[in-house]
Amino acid sequence: MRNLVLAVVSVCALAACNQSAPAGSSADAGGGLFPNLTTAQYRAEATVNPEGGTPMPVVMMRSGNKLRMEIATPAGPSIMLTDGDTHESYMISNMGGRQTALRINHEQSEVPDPTQAWQGELSANATRTGSCSVAGESGNQWTQNASEDGVVRVACVTNDGIILQAKEGDRVTWETTSVQRGPQAAELFTVPAGVQVIDMADMGAAMRDAMERAKAAQGQ
Repeated sequence: MRNLVLAVVSVCALAACNQSAPAGSSADAGGGLFPNLTTAQYRAEATVNPEGGTPMPVVMMRSGNKLRMEIATPAGPSIMLTDGDTHESYMISNMGGRQTALRINHEQSEVPDPTQAWQGELSANATRTGSCSVAGESGNQWTQNASEDGVVRVACVTNDGIILQAKEGDRVTWETTSVQRGPQAAELFTVPAGVQVIDMADMGAAMRDAMERAKAAQGQ
C-alpha cells in the first residue's frame, strides 16, 4: 500500500507545508501572478493517475495550510493529514486490523498533494498560457517554462488557488471532478482519538539500535 500512496505522492508533492511562490515570481506578458495555493477552504474530489499504475479516486480537503487527503487504494483506504505550519504529516491506515497513524516529518517525506508540484521553483518558472475549464470550474492554464527532465508540465488553476488539472507531458496526473468551497471542520485535520500514533523517526532509531545490538552479539 505504501507504494500506491507514494505513487499519489509523486503526482502531488509541497502543498500544505510551503507557501506559494513570492509575489512577482510567475507572471506572463499580460501580467498576473501564479495563485496562492494554500489560502482557500474547500472539498474537492479528483482522480489521480500514477505513472504505470491504476487510476485512484481521491478526496482532498483544505483549510488554509491544513490538508486532508482520503485515498482509495486496492489495499484499502488511507488518510493523509498535513499541517503546513508544523511541517508534520500523518498517514492513517489499518495495520493488522488496527488503525494507526504514521507520523512523518514533511521535510523528510513526500506528501500526496497536487499543489506541491506547483509551489516554489516550479510555479516561479511558470507562464500563464491561456484559459481552461474543468469540472464546471474556470481557471488559467500555467505552463512550466523549463524542466531539467525535459517534461512539459501544465496545470489548470482557479484564481483562488484550486488545481483543477495537472499534466506531465501527455499524461493527466490529476483531474478534479467536483469542488465544494466553504469552511472545513477542524477535526478533519487532526488524528482521531484512540488511533495509535507511530513516529517514523523513533522507528528508525529503534531499528538501528536493534541492528547494532545484533552486530555486537555476532561479534561475541
